[in-house]
Amino acid sequence: PRSLAAAALTNSAITRKNSIQMLHGDLHRSHRAAGHGPKNARIAWTVDVGGAVEAQVTASPDGSTFYVATLTGELVAITRDGKIKWRVDLGGRVYATPCIGDNGTIYVGSDAKKFFAVAPSNGAIVWSLETEADADTGAALAKDGTLVFASGRSLFDVRRGGDIAWRFSAKAKIFTAPAIADDGTIYVGSQDDRAYAISAGGLEKWAVSLAADVDGAPAISDDGAIFFGTDGDEIVRLETDGGVGWRSNVGGFVRGPLSISRDGSLVVGTFGPAPRELRIDGKTGAILGSLSIQGTGAREFGIVGGALEDDDGTLYFGAQDDAAYAVARDGSLRWRFSTGGDIDAPLTLMPDGALIVPSDDGKIRLISD
Repeated sequence: PRSLAAAALTNSAITRKNSIQMLHGDLHRSHRAAGHGPKNARIAWTVDVGGAVEAQVTASPDGSTFYVATLTGELVAITRDGKIKWRVDLGGRVYATPCIGDNGTIYVGSDAKKFFAVAPSNGAIVWSLETEADADTGAALAKDGTLVFASGRSLFDVRRGGDIAWRFSAKAKIFTAPAIADDGTIYVGSQDDRAYAISAGGLEKWAVSLAADVDGAPAISDDGAIFFGTDGDEIVRLETDGGVGWRSNVGGFVRGPLSISRDGSLVVGTFGPAPRELRIDGKTGAILGSLSIQGTGAREFGIVGGALEDDDGTLYFGAQDDAAYAVARDGSLRWRFSTGGDIDAPLTLMPDGALIVPSDDGKIRLISD
């Protein structure tokens, strides 16, 4: 493959919720964003939030406020024009992407072994739940109104008031944010090398060994297939009954969330020794295109996760070379710009075309034409 070019859209009528209220924007974790991203890397504003950011920035339902989780343990609210509105200490590092309810309440966990509900008006803690382990994965707001998230080796389903509906235990830590299918089935991976399917009521439907740690959120395609990345340098397609559709070697660890393009292909970030952003055929596992970044030769250096795709098919992502990238549908590099730290978090696109870039340098940048 010569580029990261997208295939022609196979279904122009594809619709999705225009949401940036949870990791990758929807329950399938597709990362298909609404709007047209910026054609140039013009920085409209920069906000220093005081600590490295490794979680995706999400927004209030009306788009007027951004929510930023930091490794100094704070949740920071930033207004649309780049002013800090409030900040609240959550007692420990926050790796989890904040999940925003339809009423604006922010739900997020921290390494203080707690999961929080936070008021959007002033950052007051509405309630907190003890989780016994680091609550470091992004929550999913299920269709029944409950919140699904992982902490340690447990997957929790929590009602809006903070009481536990059910709890499921894997055999080792669950590092992945859950993806939820249209029928309510929840999919997660674990460091016990397994992929799990769990019913909406918390019962195990199946568990499949993938022979290596699973650290990044799975993604669900439009045909219902579930895709996982592993520390065995593989992407694995699983069918809804747990059968393996295919396994594809991608030459490096896959440790971040996957993305699903509108044409059904996967967009995948890999680690070294030759880190790349890949496009993979969802039906066959064939690598369709790639964009390489300058690596260090280390297996632990690379790209954490799949790119977001805008309405034009342009892909936007960050990497551990401290840079953010925009790649046009034809595979050409539209722009690249550097920050002062790794970009491990997914980027966020607002419907009006503003792109939010978090960085380990402790700064949030808004890019806009």
